[in-house]
Amino acid sequence: MKRLLLLALCCLPPSVLGQTLTITNVQAEPRQIDAAAGGQVAIRFTLSAAADVTVRIYDGRDLLIRELSRPGLAAGGHTVTWDGRDQEGRSVPPEAYIYTLTADRRGERVVFDLSDATGGRDVVPRAVKWDAASGTLSYVLDAPARVNVRIGLQNNGPLLRTLINWVVRPGGLQQERWDGRDASGVLDLARHPSLDVFVQAFALPDNAILVGDPQQAVELIEPLQWKRDARPRSAAPPKRMYAHAQQPLEARGDVTVKLVLPSGLATTPEGLPIVSGGPVPVRLEIDERDRERTLATRFEPVFFVDGQFMFENEVGFAPMTWTWDATNVNDGEHVLTVNVRGYEGNFGIASVKVVKRSAAQ
Repeated sequence: MKRLLLLALCCLPPSVLGQTLTITNVQAEPRQIDAAAGGQVAIRFTLSAAADVTVRIYDGRDLLIRELSRPGLAAGGHTVTWDGRDQEGRSVPPEAYIYTLTADRRGERVVFDLSDATGGRDVVPRAVKWDAASGTLSYVLDAPARVNVRIGLQNNGPLLRTLINWVVRPGGLQQERWDGRDASGVLDLARHPSLDVFVQAFALPDNAILVGDPQQAVELIEPLQWKRDARPRSAAPPKRMYAHAQQPLEARGDVTVKLVLPSGLATTPEGLPIVSGGPVPVRLEIDERDRERTLATRFEPVFFVDGQFMFENEVGFAPMTWTWDATNVNDGEHVLTVNVRGYEGNFGIASVKVVKRSAAQ
């Protein structure tokens, strides 16, 4: 009898004999789809034993936007197809999405998720070039990444525009269109002799799927019409300063600010405010959408006149007023600029053009 029992056990499949449950040979093809045009991605994997499998799709906030359940899969190779739609059947906005796989078997659970292990490393853009004639900024990425592009002036001059604000780009040659204007539209920088371009990027994880064409701004599904389930994360790495990949998507981007001059100023026929010599109060305001997160972190406002540093306050608050002494500048047009520098690498940028006319004129 014992011999017959041993023979029977030898003939049982490995899953019954207690083989460890694993998910291997995972790949997604293609890595980029056009969901609006009916594109689909095939997520392939191999199970070592029979299990219930769930594929979950998360957006850039690590929030669940689609769940695909496949109960009772046998050991071996399988494919689960995602059609680029959310839980309600709508095409998701163009963005980067990550997928995870969970296999369950009689209380045993295995999770495949490369997000925390492979994403977030710095990617150094190569061959950065601005072509004023075509209005095109080009650069090369060695991997799909989230990218931030800022325009400023050399020699510790101000930043003057955030061109793209941590948006998704595929690997390879990238081309961004720019009209040559600053954030407030008061300066034409296209051929400025001191123009400087700053391109930063961090890699998307290996389990990322790109949907749609590259966009100029992050677009998310909101509000979610289902439970806001967050992706379980592995142990967080040590906190680093200016590590944008470690910041939540909502807190990662730059902020919107503006400079406000005193009301009642005379204006030129072109609508530019006119100031005379003496103190001019200039108020810094932070957009209501960004006020709470900006004030919750340390930041410093830095003021410039015609690209030259004038004043900074190492402890920022808002609204705040900087008093500009217009006595020491020549008559004519001048540009006042503020950079709100967050201690985590976020910025706010605004400029205003004024005309100085001495009282004697």
